[in-house]
Amino acid sequence: MSLQLSIVTPERTLVELVVDSVLAPGAEGEFGVLPAHEPYLTVLQAGEVRYEVGGQSQRVRIGGGFAEVTQERVTVLATSGEPT
Repeated sequence: MSLQLSIVTPERTLVELVVDSVLAPGAEGEFGVLPAHEPYLTVLQAGEVRYEVGGQSQRVRIGGGFAEVTQERVTVLATSGEPT
């Protein structure tokens, strides 16, 4: 199983990939998402969204925003962001 990850800002789409896992900076602390995760909606604080694809870790710095998690998808609506 895998997850579709989308990270978008008002200016552009930063990431649109199928990934193995996601770590994000939630308002209450960092949280992880694997396939078949419970649906979840949260506020994000500024920090790094990390995701893994085929054993390789990637990072995107965001300036805060919101995340919606479903069993098959993680959508990050960030106020700003850039790959690191």
